[in-house]
Amino acid sequence: MSTFPTDDLHPMLQPAWGFAEQVRAKLLETIRPVTAAQWAFRPEAGAWCIAELVEHLLFAEIGSSKMVRKLIRGDYRAREVPVGATLYTGDLDRYPYGRLEAPHDLTPGPVRDRAAPERELEVAHARFRAELSRFLEDDPEALRSPDPATGDWFTLGGWVKLQAWHEAHHITQIHRIVAAPGFPR
Repeated sequence: MSTFPTDDLHPMLQPAWGFAEQVRAKLLETIRPVTAAQWAFRPEAGAWCIAELVEHLLFAEIGSSKMVRKLIRGDYRAREVPVGATLYTGDLDRYPYGRLEAPHDLTPGPVRDRAAPERELEVAHARFRAELSRFLEDDPEALRSPDPATGDWFTLGGWVKLQAWHEAHHITQIHRIVAAPGFPR
């Protein structure tokens, strides 16, 4: 995986992106030794396998990248955070949700061979990074938008941290799959 320097990012975005890079490295470290049988193993009926979790993470990063693009170009500039709404910033220090049903557009399709999703993860991560580098204003925390899935609001830095924490959440799930009874060895 390519790692991207943070020095061309706004100083307030650098810690969030650095965290996203650390989590992505952990994801790749977790999935690289997985065999084809392990990639498609389901710990129980109806549960996602590692392949589906990875594809879900790919779709989520694409969605986060699109949200970042919309924020930076000003699509949400005229919208105010509603009174009483939850707002997450670049200081987000945990995944803010428990188990949620994945939105339809983040639901994985049929299990694919591992090579394609791994390549696509790298491309999506690079695109996300490129979108962030377009931010040239004073304060990334001033840009805010709602999450279409939850209604919670996130700043630009909050979106980066949400993406990273979401990925970390699913890395934990992958570790549970690897530890599940019947996991191919």
